[in-house]
Amino acid sequence: MRGKWVLRGQPALVDSSSSSLSQKVNYYSAVCLETGEVETMEVSDQYTAETSAAFLRQLRARFAEPLIIVWDNGPAHRGDALRTYLATPDLQLRLVRLPAYSPDFNADEAIWDWVRDEVTANTCLGSKDKVREKVGQFFRGLAERTAEVKQRCRTILQARAEAFSQTVHVDPTLALV
Repeated sequence: MRGKWVLRGQPALVDSSSSSLSQKVNYYSAVCLETGEVETMEVSDQYTAETSAAFLRQLRARFAEPLIIVWDNGPAHRGDALRTYLATPDLQLRLVRLPAYSPDFNADEAIWDWVRDEVTANTCLGSKDKVREKVGQFFRGLAERTAEVKQRCRTILQARAEAFSQTVHVDPTLALV
């Protein structure tokens, strides 16, 4: 970002090479708070119950152990396709929905703040391919930065759960629920 002098009362017009919304790339992402691993999935169009179910299938394929998924109440996190998938026998997957408008409790928000800081801040990448390249490099690099991922993704909710678990003998995961 740069400052610019303009005559009083005149618009500050700036040349832009920003691309159209057709060049936007959408992703799902999840962070494992215990290991610092980050999983992503590109979405070709918009978020729907079908794409949410596809991402949960991807997570289920990657992580065999029982999973607790903490996510927001976005519209794509509801719908028939998702309900059908969640009815799968022996899925061993539990969803915990965050209250509306609670990004401070969502550990994954820290990942996207980090992407904006290191990849897209004050930058016009110009095309979907360039976004995929740069964001992909960032996410691949996180495999070597798991300690930093865990530190950056620590949430207010985790801190409260850990404080609670120190006064009452319960599993910290259960304290989050």
